[in-house]
Order: sequence, then C-alpha cells, then structure tokens
Amino acid sequence: MKSLLVVKGEEVYEKNKQKLERTHLGKIVAIEVESGDVAGIGANLDEAYEQALKKYPGKKFYFRKIGPCPAPTYLFWDGTH
Repeated sequence: MKSLLVVKGEEVYEKNKQKLERTHLGKIVAIEVESGDVAGIGANLDEAYEQALKKYPGKKFYFRKIGPCPAPTYLFWDGTH
C-alpha cells in the first residue's frame, strides 16, 4: 500500500510529466504535496532538496527521478537543522 505522500506526489508528477520529461529528463524533482507544486529540480537529491527547502521551509517533499524509471522517495524536514 502506497503512502498518501507518494500518491499525491505521483499525481502532481503526472500533471507536469510532459513538461518535466521534455526539459529535465534524468534529473530529480522535489514535489511539495500540500500545494501541489514542483518545488525544486536538481541533478541530484541534494540540489532538488535545497531548492525545495528555500521555497517551502518545514514542508514534506516527495522526490522522484524524472523519466520512466522513477526511483521514488520522500523526505521529512522537521525544521531543526
């Protein structure tokens, strides 16, 4: 059973899929699920996370590789770092 974060993250990804795959294939996308926003895109998880954190401090993010092999994951930030 998938978590709600994964389900919502994939919904946002699907809405943005064509644009993301056309312009950022192979990169990592960070999705802020509450807003439904693509919060960051980077060459790796750290880059995507840093962008997302600047835009949405203290939020939960769903991360996924852009393209047909998603390698999905998620990350929680509790604001203490």
